[in-house]
Amino acid sequence: MSEHHTQTVNPTQTVNHTQIVNHTQIVNHTHELIGHTPVYRLQHDFVPAGKSCYIKLEQFNPNLSIKDRTAWGLISQALADGRLKRDGVIVESTSGNLGKSLAMIGASLGIKVMVVVDPKISQTTLNWFKAYGAEVICVTEPDASGGYQSRRIEKVKELLNRLPNAYWPNQYDNPDNPAYHEANTAGEFDDLAFDMLVGCVSTGGHLSGIAKGIKARHPGKKVLACDVVGSAVLGGQFRPYLLNGIGLAWRSDNTALEQFDDIMKVPDQLAISMCHEIAASRGLLLGGSAGLVLFAGLVALQRSDINSVVVVAPDTGVNYLDSLYDRDWLQHKGVALLDRPALQHHITHFNPYDYD
Repeated sequence: MSEHHTQTVNPTQTVNHTQIVNHTQIVNHTHELIGHTPVYRLQHDFVPAGKSCYIKLEQFNPNLSIKDRTAWGLISQALADGRLKRDGVIVESTSGNLGKSLAMIGASLGIKVMVVVDPKISQTTLNWFKAYGAEVICVTEPDASGGYQSRRIEKVKELLNRLPNAYWPNQYDNPDNPAYHEANTAGEFDDLAFDMLVGCVSTGGHLSGIAKGIKARHPGKKVLACDVVGSAVLGGQFRPYLLNGIGLAWRSDNTALEQFDDIMKVPDQLAISMCHEIAASRGLLLGGSAGLVLFAGLVALQRSDINSVVVVAPDTGVNYLDSLYDRDWLQHKGVALLDRPALQHHITHFNPYDYD
């Protein structure tokens, strides 16, 4: 049963409108479907004997990603404290998933949504936005580092200056982002026995919030923060990479490094190869960032005294069927998929310094 059944759209004081009829849950609003995603136990040769790897499947949210949680947390709080009005406009920079979530919530609540995107967005995702009635604005020129995020933010600020009643949720720096995950998402791990939480960073909001909540509830739990090689969130010089929904050209205010016990950066090839292996051998279609954190979690199990990990898998591979799961696309991008023995070798002998 979701924590988002609200009358006052205040996420900290909820009124339950969910009905149970003959064991069937009935909800009145799409945001009530968000959360309480299942956990999958990975049974695979990659998991060392006597150890456990769990995957928290955020693809079971309505828009198939963890960003449904983030979007509801940001919008419900803004409505509750008056920063967003019912006749206002939601304007946000997004690489895809948050835009879907905001567009869904806007459609449900009758609030206009404008999403600022870049050329890395697929046509399917653009159609997704438009199906919910959102307006899409695409920036086409990268910044000096080759990324698009800063250009998208510039466009958002331009729109804020000329649109009355516009509200920018600002997933990057708005403290409501991690606060929501700390108060809500973290609690979904209470009944799961594990030693280490493994997640990825982009805005940093969901992992920082979950980490803080888990550490407050269960002192001694470890948190491994992961990123893609090329991103600058966890340090280093930014350079372009292939994965969507992970990393940034800078570190946002919502990335709380003090909540992380360790960090790991993984290259595109290993993350994508892991996605293909799990899809073909286990029938589980993971997004690229999910493949990355799973690889990192398996490295942690293989090369430390950690006995159990839970991996937060942010989204589904359905979003990337025309890219990460398209062999022609991969060939065009110069990505050679690794087979199972090669992946096992990389898990066993992984050295992050090889990719600096």
